[in-house]
Amino acid sequence: MTHNNFQKGFTLVETLVTLVILTVALIPILNLSSGASRVSSDIQNNLVAAGLAQEGVEVIHAIRDTNWFNNQAFDSGLSDGVYQVEWNSTTLLSLDSNPVLNLNNGRYTYSGGTPTKFTRTVTITKINTGELRVVSQVTWLGRANDAKSISAEDHLFNWK
Repeated sequence: MTHNNFQKGFTLVETLVTLVILTVALIPILNLSSGASRVSSDIQNNLVAAGLAQEGVEVIHAIRDTNWFNNQAFDSGLSDGVYQVEWNSTTLLSLDSNPVLNLNNGRYTYSGGTPTKFTRTVTITKINTGELRVVSQVTWLGRANDAKSISAEDHLFNWK
């Protein structure tokens, strides 16, 4: 009769060692995944803000172009000051307060929809009789409640 000394299965110690090794290997992977998610959120916010800032400048372009089509002065209705605008604004909206933009059917507006974290101001400065400086600034709060902002600047000329 021979006695077989081979045991089948894992002992409790082997199982615990395996769990420790897996845990040590998985923690950095989970940290990396969490960090990638945070970076992705920051990039998304920066892209949205950049688009909103550019949209603010484009609204002023549209108002200037409408003035030309209506045979008015290029800067008609575009006096010095700080304003708010929406994607379809035909005139400047006074900046009584600086409310957040709402997301409404894929468009950022001041009425209706879901409130977002973004606010936008458009500042117009008359450089001389033939030039306007337009600065569109979008601000929001980051993850650590730190203020973030992106600006787009353009100079409009009376070249017509």
